[in-house]
Amino acid sequence: MPQKVRWVWMLAASYFFYGFWKIEFAALMLFTSLLDWFSARKLHQSSVKSVRLFWMWFAISIDLSLLFLFKYFDFALGKSWLAESMYDHSSTAWIIELGKYTIPAGISFYTFQSISYVVDVYRGDEIPENNPIKFMLFVSFFPQLVAGPIERFGKLHTQLFARYSPKLEDLKNGGRLLLYGLFLKVAVADNLAGVVDQFYQNHGNYTLASSWLATFMFTFQVYYDFFGYSLMAQGAGLLFGIDLMDNFNKPFLAGSVPEFWHRWHISLSTWFRDYIFIPVGGNRSGKLILSFSVLLVFFTSGLWHGANSTMIYFGLSQGILYLFDRFVVGRRGSENPYGLFLRRLKTGFFFMMTLVFFRGQSLDQSFDVYSMLIGNYDYTQKSLMHLTAEGQVWLFLFVGFVFDHFIMKKRADQWFGDQSLFLRWIVYLFMLTAVLLFGGAVNHPFVYFQF
Repeated sequence: MPQKVRWVWMLAASYFFYGFWKIEFAALMLFTSLLDWFSARKLHQSSVKSVRLFWMWFAISIDLSLLFLFKYFDFALGKSWLAESMYDHSSTAWIIELGKYTIPAGISFYTFQSISYVVDVYRGDEIPENNPIKFMLFVSFFPQLVAGPIERFGKLHTQLFARYSPKLEDLKNGGRLLLYGLFLKVAVADNLAGVVDQFYQNHGNYTLASSWLATFMFTFQVYYDFFGYSLMAQGAGLLFGIDLMDNFNKPFLAGSVPEFWHRWHISLSTWFRDYIFIPVGGNRSGKLILSFSVLLVFFTSGLWHGANSTMIYFGLSQGILYLFDRFVVGRRGSENPYGLFLRRLKTGFFFMMTLVFFRGQSLDQSFDVYSMLIGNYDYTQKSLMHLTAEGQVWLFLFVGFVFDHFIMKKRADQWFGDQSLFLRWIVYLFMLTAVLLFGGAVNHPFVYFQF
């Protein structure tokens, strides 16, 4: 297509992609985009600090209000008298129903991406976009729209409108990332999901060993589900010549909880660092402010992941473990291979245990699973079942983990490109076979689509 209209086609494709699911939510994304574009323009045109602050907080407050209304309002009201009163009156009942409606896919992702633009313009880090329709593409670019990575305006906007001639190498690397990501999602994560779902559907009737197996498998289900999506987003982006950021960097090789969060969901971690952690005080004002900043970030992160108590517990437990590693454990034992191995094992174990809150449908179910993990669950008059996983589940998990953490020293597309033609196609055919024959009978949506 002619260079001048390529971005128009990508914008139309992005809105078709999102609107194909629910057209009314595409209108919501459009409103967010125009609001933040307008607010950034207004604050940039003023040299008065109070005016600039007003427009920044005006945009942020409306963005967060929409997010709250669709994602958190029903949770915040609970079963209070206010909720009952609003539900009893036709003039306000629709608000309650809105909170119970399907959450707009990816609303947390594109809201955070759009907010970062307004704040960066306020800080003087970015010059606002003059064309509102071009800004709409920055917010809606479909490969990373519904589950990230959360990109910054400077990097993504520049690429979207740069002159680009399609390159065979980009098409190759994009295809490799799409295939590898699909393998991790469909062959690895979805097969693990079948085992995990079986356990959580009737958790009280399984053995102690089964509870540990399900907890272990969910750890890698959520990882390969989200990592697989991130790779596919990068692959789809490369087909258009767009280089999206890496969202994961071998997190299970991290020797501490702080290091883990530098490797896991990197785009969200850096967003919280730049827009909450550092402005609140970060590590510049002593241990007390640092601790408060960390707990605030992880509390917010927990809420970002979901409007329920289990996610708040998940976030706060990660924050407490983060501070424990930072102030108590430190870097002891990191200088020798044996000590580093134990630190990695400890970090992965910490993360695995907090994911019980992430997966549990309620606090009661989560605490039940914790009781099962320590052998303190009441099995009175229950016939216990053993949770089992078929051979391909273990095979694909082993292949995914070994490739991801030990064989590939570079990003997947670069690693594949460095191998011989024979080896590449052996691996490609293995992944295609795994996807086609063992993809799982049940469709499992991407875990992070709900956020």
